[in-house]
Amino acid sequence: MQLFENTVKLRGFLGKDAEAPPSGNIQEDSFGVLVLATVSGLWDLGNNQWNPRTDWHRVICPGPFFCGMVRGMRRGDYLEIEGELRMQEQERSVVVAGERFPVKHGSYVVHATRITRLDRPDALVDFGEDG
Repeated sequence: MQLFENTVKLRGFLGKDAEAPPSGNIQEDSFGVLVLATVSGLWDLGNNQWNPRTDWHRVICPGPFFCGMVRGMRRGDYLEIEGELRMQEQERSVVVAGERFPVKHGSYVVHATRITRLDRPDALVDFGEDG
C-alpha cells in the first residue's frame, strides 16, 4: 500500500485544438496544453430532470514525446488522460484605489502521464433519421 497517491483519470472531449510548439522548437522542457471538457451532474428528483455540469480541465503534456503526440489533436477529439493533480501559482496585479498590488492566484492543472485517443461513443453520434 502506498502512503500517498496523486492520480487523476479524466475522459472527455477537447474543447479546443491542442497547443504544442512546432517540431523544430521542441526542447526537453517543452510542453503541450490540452483543454478537456468533462460532464457530470445530478438528478433532480423533484423536477424529474438531469442537471448537467461541464467542467474544463487544463492538462499539461510535458516533454518532447507528448508535444509530438498532441500536436495533431483537434477540438472534439475524445480522450482518456491519466496524470497528477498539481497546483500552479501565478502572480497577478490588482488595482485598488489607483494603486497596484501583487496578488498570488492558484489554480489546479493535470500533468499528463498517459494519453489515449478513444473512439467516439455511438450514443453521442447522430446518424440522422435514416439510421
